[in-house]
Amino acid sequence: MEEKAERIWVVGIRLRSLKVYYFSTNDPELKVGEWVIVKTVQGIEAGRVVISPFVPPENFEPPSPLKPILRKATKEDLEKIKEYREKEKEILNFSQQKANELGLPMKMLACEINFDYSKITIHFASEERVDFRELVKELAAQYKTRIELHQVGVRDEVKYLGGLGICGREVCCHLFLPEFESISVKMAKEQSLALNPLKISGICGRLMCCLSYEYKTYQEIKVKMPSKGTVVETKQGKGVVVDHHVPLNKVIVEFDEERREMISLDEIEKVYGKEEKDKDKVLEKILKMLDETEGE
Repeated sequence: MEEKAERIWVVGIRLRSLKVYYFSTNDPELKVGEWVIVKTVQGIEAGRVVISPFVPPENFEPPSPLKPILRKATKEDLEKIKEYREKEKEILNFSQQKANELGLPMKMLACEINFDYSKITIHFASEERVDFRELVKELAAQYKTRIELHQVGVRDEVKYLGGLGICGREVCCHLFLPEFESISVKMAKEQSLALNPLKISGICGRLMCCLSYEYKTYQEIKVKMPSKGTVVETKQGKGVVVDHHVPLNKVIVEFDEERREMISLDEIEKVYGKEEKDKDKVLEKILKMLDETEGE
């Protein structure tokens, strides 16, 4: 009689970044917060459980092939992790000192030592391309292992260092965002935000990541609303939609008396088509004004 295949669980592990990586395990008792030792394409690394073991559904597709967890971290492993964290600070300071001595315009941001000490990775920021070959030689001679230097952009610089956004809270990229999304000015326009660079840019100088948070919601709600320039019938009379107020689920309607009111969607009795709009002489002036405004 054939033996039953050993059940495999999937567990979410966070290594050094906020991104979650998935590994396989045969230990369903792993708890969130526990340290484990895993093998990655970068070598042996230590990580913490952030998603407890679960049996993957049939449609589960991890970003990369699942590799098994090597073991739970022992007491000796935890001491080693603590020792490496202190050593990383020392390496970062030493690297910055050597870069200054060599006249290299580099700002050291973060250092990572692989758990098996097979590699040291240093992330740095610079406004120009840097020839750091001499620095790598000095660091390799000092620490007797492979050295990798990675230059990052301004968004990554803030991600490593942190800081307060214009909202008064810790920047999202440092606090919880696993990776950066593509942000565009269109997202700000869709949410009727003032296109003032000082108000829609983060401390990194790029468009704020939070512009994407409600963007899809605004799009979904606006689809259900009459578009700008649409003639509508309300209890207060006939008017033209000139703007939307998505959070309140209302539209701003301009009436023939040149007054504007915020109207709830359920208060709109009729939406006129293009042909009906053309027949209405009362609203001709408003529509013409709207066309002129859009032309500007």
